[in-house]
Amino acid sequence: MPIVDMKKVFLLGHRQERESIMDLLHRLGVVELVDLKNSSSWAEINVLLEPGQAAEAVTRCETQLGEVRYCLDFLQRYFPVRKSFVQQFTGAKLELSPNEYSEYISGTELASLYGACREAEENMTRIRNEETRCHDLLEALKPWAPFPLPLDQVKNSRRVCMVLAAIPLETYPALRESLTSVLAEIYLEEVSLVQDQAHCFFIYLVENADTVSSLLKEAAAAPVTFTDFTETASSSILSLEQKLSELDHERAGVLEQIERLLEYRPMLMAYFDYIDNERAKQEAVDNLACTQSSFLLEGWVPQPALAGLEKELSLQTTTAVLAARDPDKYEEVPILLDNRGPAEAYEAVTRLYSVPTRKEIDPTPLLAPFFFVFFGICLSDAGYGVILSLAALFLTRRLKLTGMGRQLVNLLFLGGLSSLVFGVLLGGYFGDLIKLPALWFNPLDDPMRMLVFCFAIGLFQIYFGMGVQAYRSIKAGKPLHALFDQGIWFVFLNGLILLFFPETAVIGKWLAVGGVAGLILTQGRSQKGLLKKFLGGLVSLYNVTGYLSDVLSYSRLLALGLATGVIASAINTMGGLLAGGIGTVIMILVLFGGHMFNLVISTLGSYVHTSRLQYIEFFGKFFEGGGKSFRPFGITNKFVAVSKSKAAAMQVENGITGPVI
Repeated sequence: MPIVDMKKVFLLGHRQERESIMDLLHRLGVVELVDLKNSSSWAEINVLLEPGQAAEAVTRCETQLGEVRYCLDFLQRYFPVRKSFVQQFTGAKLELSPNEYSEYISGTELASLYGACREAEENMTRIRNEETRCHDLLEALKPWAPFPLPLDQVKNSRRVCMVLAAIPLETYPALRESLTSVLAEIYLEEVSLVQDQAHCFFIYLVENADTVSSLLKEAAAAPVTFTDFTETASSSILSLEQKLSELDHERAGVLEQIERLLEYRPMLMAYFDYIDNERAKQEAVDNLACTQSSFLLEGWVPQPALAGLEKELSLQTTTAVLAARDPDKYEEVPILLDNRGPAEAYEAVTRLYSVPTRKEIDPTPLLAPFFFVFFGICLSDAGYGVILSLAALFLTRRLKLTGMGRQLVNLLFLGGLSSLVFGVLLGGYFGDLIKLPALWFNPLDDPMRMLVFCFAIGLFQIYFGMGVQAYRSIKAGKPLHALFDQGIWFVFLNGLILLFFPETAVIGKWLAVGGVAGLILTQGRSQKGLLKKFLGGLVSLYNVTGYLSDVLSYSRLLALGLATGVIASAINTMGGLLAGGIGTVIMILVLFGGHMFNLVISTLGSYVHTSRLQYIEFFGKFFEGGGKSFRPFGITNKFVAVSKSKAAAMQVENGITGPVI
């Protein structure tokens, strides 16, 4: 069965072996732990337990994780690792052998690396702040470069005031006229005109200070002071530029120090994953029930992995006792899907919607053939199908994909094969670039025929979904529900269809009338009172519009298939206009870029709309979802991928998809 049977397990062991047992379970990755504090048996055993002692270890791990994360972020900021588009999509990791992983873990000196990164960061911050200060001072000094006096000599004496001021150009003429007309004893030197401001030097008597200050204020003049400079403005500018050059050299030195730290980045990545997994193990201890001398663990194990787990425990422990039982009727059981062969690729579609509950069936093998056909109709180009399948095959061979990433790539591979099949049937070879006749017919020449075909396969999928729900009802011991809720609707809908054909109109009329009568009599059966039952059955007839809209939704298969072909043909036409001479090169570029763009958007549209048909039109007939995925207590790595070990082999042998090292 695609849904793996689960066993509830209880593991009792001596406290001295707790750490080794948790390490074993973590490596195997086949047990989903249950938090005993939320378990129904917690109240009974709580009085016997000691408080948990994992908080201190978890805090220590989180502190180390913070330091490792800081080092990695610091190195990424100055020497980023550039990932390709494919790597970003697949989440490529650093590949290590088990020996390399062990060496990295044992050889990482976190304290010294963290200290070196902190020191380098402080130096870079100091350099950056000093550069900012120098640039600000340069901007302030540049307008005063022609000024000949040392800046520290611009100061007041007992009888004379000296002022440097920046004056807006719109008020500068009026200020100059006011000063010369009011004061006879004043010296005004225009140093420069920069950025809509006049930069001037004033000398005047102390007794005229109030008058000058008032006039400067009215003109919106801003006094300028330079307290940190003893040389002229031009000399100070040269000194600041020299300082900036020294800071550049110092930054280069710090960057060299940071670059030397790059050799430790793989170690930090491995150490991060190691500490993160150690934290997970320590947090898992809080899920246990512990006394002074023993501990109790509760969890879920897939039935195929139970024998292997018992064997490993017997080999590596002496006190552990493992007991297993079937789930209770009302227990929430985690769901593990185990589809094999081509159907496995379509698990990604189901998981993006929801995993089934324990009372439902896995819809993955049921939707797989429909998804394969619908995807091919939407793309419907043999050339695009070949490219898509080859690209997916390349990704599979080039990258070590796992989980949903591998399933999505395999789904695209199968989608390419489906597109190849329908491209040959419908005559699509990069649009009309390669002119080969269709083995069946060309939908561009006969779109109505294609539309009828899409409606037909859509109706078949809807009927199939109704049949699945009828099967579920019969299996649950409710055959009348299957007869009333699916059987009568099947009769009614077929009657409506037969009404459209003159040869079968009479049969269709009686089937439709019988279906209406049956629906009115049965669909309100859950209501109380005859009137409510009758009205409930009568109102249920409105659901025929839902079936009609479901069938019409399959017209999107025609629309997407035609869009792919029409866009491809338009690209070919544009390329053909450029043929000849140097235009041939441009034509090749247009054809290549245009078809690649069309392939990408058409593939995306095919996936999205085919998934929508499954989620709305198909799942709506028999599947609700809402189950809880099986999440085993196991090794999860963010940065590194370590070669698989014996534990991984055990998981593969038993069909378990938990994380492994």
